[in-house]
Amino acid sequence: DINEVNRFIDVVIKRLEQLDDETKKYKNEVDRLNEIIKNNNNESDKVTKALFAIEETSNRIKNIAKEEADMIVEEARRNANAIVHEALVNASEKDMKAMMLEKNITIYKARIKSLLEAQLKLTEEMEKIEFNVDK
Repeated sequence: DINEVNRFIDVVIKRLEQLDDETKKYKNEVDRLNEIIKNNNNESDKVTKALFAIEETSNRIKNIAKEEADMIVEEARRNANAIVHEALVNASEKDMKAMMLEKNITIYKARIKSLLEAQLKLTEEMEKIEFNVDK
């Protein structure tokens, strides 16, 4: 029957239109999901690049900090050497002054001893003169 065939064709056409609408809907969903995946990949690439940049910056900061630490240690060594040298020079000067004082004390002792001996001799001579005058 022609009517039956037409009705069947109408059902088939309706079903095909529904399938076409669903296909378009699914295609749009696939496109949307592909866009999300693409954006996620872009975001992932951005995150990867950012992490790489952070790592490079971190390495540069570590290297700069190490260089600064090395410079500080080297400066501290130079300062320590200068301080030790100055202390040695001061100690040497103090030793020289102590030796000079010791030498001067020895000279003054010898002079005082010499003066005392001269005074003693003079006193003895004066006693001889007194004894001779009394006699």
